[in-house]
Amino acid sequence: MPNIKWITVLLILNIYATSALAQCVIGDSWYLPATNQAVSQQKVFSTLPSKGIVLLGEHHTNIMHHQWQLTVLKSLFKKQKNLVIGLEMQPRDHQPVLDQWVNNELEVEDFIKHSQWLEYWGSNFADYLPILTFARDNNIPLIALNISQQLLQGIAEVGWEQIPQAHREGVGDPAKPSKNYIKKIAASFTQHSTANQTIDKEAFLRFYQKQLLWDRAMAEKLYETINQSKEILAVGLMGSWHVIDKEGVPFQLQELGQQNVNTLVPWDPNLSCDSVSPTFADAIYGMSKQ
Repeated sequence: MPNIKWITVLLILNIYATSALAQCVIGDSWYLPATNQAVSQQKVFSTLPSKGIVLLGEHHTNIMHHQWQLTVLKSLFKKQKNLVIGLEMQPRDHQPVLDQWVNNELEVEDFIKHSQWLEYWGSNFADYLPILTFARDNNIPLIALNISQQLLQGIAEVGWEQIPQAHREGVGDPAKPSKNYIKKIAASFTQHSTANQTIDKEAFLRFYQKQLLWDRAMAEKLYETINQSKEILAVGLMGSWHVIDKEGVPFQLQELGQQNVNTLVPWDPNLSCDSVSPTFADAIYGMSKQ
């Protein structure tokens, strides 16, 4: 269990209400939070590595984000043919299905069925299909980054400490995050709580553990992937909250020993202009429409 005083959590839940402000990043342009300036796409891509890890954020239901991800992936593939794509959208026990897809052994309907996409991730498969097709057409490995629903349910019911080692799907203990990230998790907890739900300390702690396990699992799989070959560029596709401010997955990667993690985030109305700190991301892409 994390060492969090419940009274502090209550204060956090009260203070960190969500707000969606007007878009503050110009559409169809790149912005560097560290230097507070707009730059060309050429400038952004010239700074990206040909080896290592790049994380691309997304708001899962925003189709423009997936179109943007595909554009970035195509540009990176021109730069580095030894590319792999990591997916938050699939648990690691579905890896054989991703392999079959890339090897052109499955039709779309069969992939949806065997990957249990609708059950595990949701209904917006069509938004991701162009990315999956790009990977298959170019024989780019797809890597399942996430953990199973069964493990997530187990954490929700009994907590991470009570999960037997044999049932942890190879995931290690997450590194303790910053206080700022705990505040973000607390804010997310309020969003996921129903209006008439009683705020419960145990419920928050389980939610906290699940978020950290998501981060840790994705970080470990990306780290494992690039250490199989130092010549690989691994691009992880995941929710922006796992990426922003070099917390979440970047933080867990750093704790594993991967210091150089590049982060690109597409702008979304769900983000607050007030949240754009110098460490928000290495670069933000503004959308022309939302």
